[in-house]
Amino acid sequence: SLRDHIHTDGSLGYFQHSFSVYDRESRACRTPGCGGTVARIVQAGRSTFYCATCQK
Repeated sequence: SLRDHIHTDGSLGYFQHSFSVYDRESRACRTPGCGGTVARIVQAGRSTFYCATCQK
C-alpha cells in the first residue's frame, strides 16, 4: 500500500509523497485557482481520487 511502502533497506518509499489528490477526498483541490473538491470513486474494489473540475 502507498501508506506503508518501504525500500528493502527500511527507508520510506519515495512515491508516497508525490500525490496531489490521493486520500484527500472532500478536500479542496491543490491546483491554483481551481476551486474544485477531490472526489473518490471505487472501481473493481480500488479507490480512484480525482478533481472533477481539473480532470475532464
